[in-house]
Amino acid sequence: MTARIVTDPTRKRDLVFIHVAKKALGWDDDHYRGVLLDVCKVRSSADLDYAGRRRWLSHLQTCLDRTQPAPKHQQLRKPLTGPQRKVWSLWMQLADKGLVTSRTMAAINAWVARQTGVDRLEWLTTAQEALVVESLKQWLQRGVE
Repeated sequence: MTARIVTDPTRKRDLVFIHVAKKALGWDDDHYRGVLLDVCKVRSSADLDYAGRRRWLSHLQTCLDRTQPAPKHQQLRKPLTGPQRKVWSLWMQLADKGLVTSRTMAAINAWVARQTGVDRLEWLTTAQEALVVESLKQWLQRGVE
């Protein structure tokens, strides 16, 4: 008598969904297995029966529902270019010397808007970036003297 392997398509689909959810939640393997042990009393999703998979998928869906995307103002921005990093660095030096009071990008953008008429640092042309960098260098130099 040979052993017959029964493949359950819902099991495979459930396991795929479980691991997609794990990745979406950003859980490492230890955290994942710890939560799985707390919720379903097993350390591997392969050990779950149908009811266990339903319970675990429901828990994962609840966790996913609780994770909200960051508000728009907190979402990651594009990395700063070389001249933009230079502006940031000079602004921080001015703040260190007490010549400006706010260390935020909003403060830099407000100053850039007053100087150039362009509302955001990342919208400046190359020539405008150079002008802003030189202005900040001169301001820093005047503050040191």
